[in-house]
Amino acid sequence: MPRILAIGDIHLGRRPARLPDGLDPRELTPAAAWYGAVEAAIARGVDAVALAGDVVEHPEDLYEAWSDLERGIQRLAGAGIPAVAVSGNHDTTVLPRLADALPELRLLGRDGQWEEMDLGGARLLGWSFPAPAHPRSPLADGLPPRNGPDPRLGLLHCDRDQTDSRYAPVRSSELAGAEVDAWLLGHIHAPDDLAGPQPMGYLGSLMGLDPGEPGAHGPWLVTADGEGVRAEQLPLAPVRWESVAVDLTPLTALDELDTAIAAAIDARHRQLAEAGHLPRAVGCRLHLTGRSDLRRAVADHLASADLRRLQLERDGCTWFVEAWRLEARPALDLAELAASSDPAGLLARRLLVLGRGVDDPERRALLERARQELLPQMARAPFDDPEAPAMDEAALADTLERAALEALDRLLAQVEDQPAGIGGGARA
Repeated sequence: MPRILAIGDIHLGRRPARLPDGLDPRELTPAAAWYGAVEAAIARGVDAVALAGDVVEHPEDLYEAWSDLERGIQRLAGAGIPAVAVSGNHDTTVLPRLADALPELRLLGRDGQWEEMDLGGARLLGWSFPAPAHPRSPLADGLPPRNGPDPRLGLLHCDRDQTDSRYAPVRSSELAGAEVDAWLLGHIHAPDDLAGPQPMGYLGSLMGLDPGEPGAHGPWLVTADGEGVRAEQLPLAPVRWESVAVDLTPLTALDELDTAIAAAIDARHRQLAEAGHLPRAVGCRLHLTGRSDLRRAVADHLASADLRRLQLERDGCTWFVEAWRLEARPALDLAELAASSDPAGLLARRLLVLGRGVDDPERRALLERARQELLPQMARAPFDDPEAPAMDEAALADTLERAALEALDRLLAQVEDQPAGIGGGARA
């Protein structure tokens, strides 16, 4: 029952973005993530470590990557664990040179030629980029014929379902139709869900390299046997990026804000701790939500405060604020607004009707009128369109309420000149 530690894009030589002062960046680099994966492979006694391309960020990083890669490869070799890799679009020229210099590292599929290796109970099939750009599918000419009944694992760096891509475009149908029991893919940094007996998808980057790569990252433990192939992600990345919501609704004074932020971070920290792995650091993007009369005061406070200086230590893990977004809405007195005859008053009266009990006749009539208005839209929407409005009463009432509140906020903002509510240097 062979076990492989499969690793997605490492990008040795790159530095994680937006780390605050006070953290040792050497502990939070792709090299640190690589060393952690090597130790995990040794601790679990795997039969091989497989790298799915983009091991190195840039040709200029050759010598730095050489040192980091060699250290890990030799550590694996000392434990009797072979290392195999395919090159991606970033390391087309660098990885072959490193493989030539490191005899313990085998480069699979050189020059864009499919190649297979025996792992003892499973076979690993790989293809490497022959040039930094390759606008043709690596599967266009087919795969080598299958050799025996052992599970066959495909290791490939590619751009899935992007037909105009310059980076080995492959269709999902090609992957699914190939004589391969699992596809371990590199290139896209967001990991796929590889559950099921025939995993097929992206391993994701070994660690989140910036806030645009949130959530769990790490190597995958892949086990092949007669019942299929199983893949389990090991969330070992030393730094993690998270979104944390802070509800401003319960706040009665501005000085409660810091406590609310700390409480929200503590709640997310407990969730990560219960999942079994805490990174060295977590960069969080705060989303300040809810409805509050303090919204303007919070906006002014955040405009002058530097939340990036906030660092909370929890069980050896440092939480820091990478950015914040003020998404809270002003508190509304619907009864007072409903007394006016302007459009805001009309919306407020409709919202008060929606808040009545389910047997209220005016509420039921309002929902029925909305249902009739939405029927043409429902008829045009694809049956699996996630944006299509649901037609059951509870969902319909929720849709109307959210739309009415959004419109009411916009009307009031035109009068009150509300601030934009975005700060902290958040990046798209």
